[in-house]
Amino acid sequence: MTVAFGRHLLILRHAHSSWARPGQRDHQRPLDARGEEDAARLAQIVARERLPIDAVVCSTATRAVDTLAALLPMLGETPPVSYSDELYALGTEAYYAAAKTGGDAAALLIVGHNPTIEDFTRSLAASGEEEALAAIAAGFPTAALAILGLERPFGEIAPGSGHLCRVIRP
Repeated sequence: MTVAFGRHLLILRHAHSSWARPGQRDHQRPLDARGEEDAARLAQIVARERLPIDAVVCSTATRAVDTLAALLPMLGETPPVSYSDELYALGTEAYYAAAKTGGDAAALLIVGHNPTIEDFTRSLAASGEEEALAAIAAGFPTAALAILGLERPFGEIAPGSGHLCRVIRP
């Protein structure tokens, strides 16, 4: 990550999921085989690059929880994790509210859903590295991880307050 920023917000779209089975709610959809493989690849990248994560806010949807579960063992010491129904059901305001809970963390991970996660990332990134901006302009695929640098505390996060440093697509 870029040292020039005091804080980093890592924004992860859940890995690929199966379609809902008859009688199953959308909220309960698990990862499919592709999603499990992508989540495992992303976990290896996070471990190899030693991406620091000090706190996590994750949607309560099964596919988001399962994506996070693949990453947690690769982080060494498990950071505090909070789960939010709002990340599943509400708009970008819920993502801003989740980011504001980062407190003194240097790196906060939010695990959520599209299209809201893409809208949130775009609204937050006032600037960015050319390659990262091009990647987000092409969409926010499943299991993609955007890393934004912030110069202000998480409690002061607002539209346009981030710099898109990188997008990782396993």
